Amino acid sequence: MLSADKRPIGQYPHMELKDLIRAARKAKGLSQARLAELIGVNKSAVAQWELGSTNPNNDSMAALRAVLSIEEQIAPIGSSPYAGELVEDPDELALLKFWRSLSVEKKRAVVDLLHIGRPRRL
Repeated sequence: MLSADKRPIGQYPHMELKDLIRAARKAKGLSQARLAELIGVNKSAVAQWELGSTNPNNDSMAALRAVLSIEEQIAPIGSSPYAGELVEDPDELALLKFWRSLSVEKKRAVVDLLHIGRPRRL
């Protein structure tokens, strides 16, 4: 599969989600209307994703991955800096998935444990 600039998608680690969807759709030879039909959304939703106006929800992203053969290394959308970026390191992907599975309270506990965002006391 090629990116918008003709490089294989795996070699384009900072491709925006909108560009990735467009490149993967075109690589499969699908129109926006046909892709929308396959994943059960309106054509306008696909157009908005490709423009970057909106992002697919989790269900739509799962359907996009299946239909367009987008690898699991594409991080779930909706948070920065990983929105649409490739996560090629399996450990980083595992940590990201683990982090997103935590409750708010548990995230706070992890941040407190690691002293993230706090000046260190000497």
